[in-house]
Amino acid sequence: MANFNAMKDEFSLHQILERIFLRDWPLKLTALILALGLWVNVGGLRSPVSKRISNVQLSLSYPSDMELLNASVKEVDLIVTGDKNKIDKLRREDLVVVLDLTNSKPGDRTLTLAPENVTIELPSGVKLEEIQPSKISVRLEKLEEKEVSVKPEIEGTPAKDFELYGFTVTPQKILIRGPESYIRSIDSVSTEKINIDNRSESFMAKDIGFNVINPKVKPLEPSVNVYVIIGEKRIEKTFNVPYEEHGSRHVAIVSLFAPRSLIENLKPEDLKMNKSHSQTPSVILPDYLQEKIEIKSVKLR
Repeated sequence: MANFNAMKDEFSLHQILERIFLRDWPLKLTALILALGLWVNVGGLRSPVSKRISNVQLSLSYPSDMELLNASVKEVDLIVTGDKNKIDKLRREDLVVVLDLTNSKPGDRTLTLAPENVTIELPSGVKLEEIQPSKISVRLEKLEEKEVSVKPEIEGTPAKDFELYGFTVTPQKILIRGPESYIRSIDSVSTEKINIDNRSESFMAKDIGFNVINPKVKPLEPSVNVYVIIGEKRIEKTFNVPYEEHGSRHVAIVSLFAPRSLIENLKPEDLKMNKSHSQTPSVILPDYLQEKIEIKSVKLR
């Protein structure tokens, strides 16, 4: 009876072991592998690592009424610690270190770069330990406004027998804004180029922008209108105009500047000398030429 019970116990133990280790063994093997993988990953989470991330962008935040003229550092290296899986996924291109200068005053100063005085977005479980370099030199300057004149920039050549007479700008002056040391010496700003190639008549160039070389100086007007005056080529011609004074005959040498077609058809007898209002005689032009001819000089003989 004792032997029978021993055999029964041995058989039952054998069945139990067989059920545990051999029955559905592929499923149990898969579960074991998954458990081992989970253990490895969890173990990695609990074992923090350290990593250097180089050449991360440094952004400086400063008041809107100031301009940053100089910064000795534009990129920094970071030392971070934490979850290895998360750290391995960090990319330099996705990171920006922000240093807040909103409470800084104008002038030159050296500031500390440390985890406690910068802002950076990192995943949970990752900590910023150190920034290299640890110092940065900056220069801040107050922004000022100044009124300056506008000078049109003209390029090209008018059509044959025509020339550029001039231009009218609206508005003639604008406000610019920039660091005081930059705008102090600026008295005018140029427009973008206005092309007059083969033009034979006046025209209005609308909404012309500005050509400001320094990006830290900004016009407060978006554009201007420029009326470009083009006309027939002008020439200078001299006329001998006779006149009488105190009973004596004299000759005035008069130099006129006008469009070629007008001045070539003009004769000395078309010009009169006026001596009634001053001791020095002046030239009287025909009414239809008053606004079209410029008197360059009058010499009396």
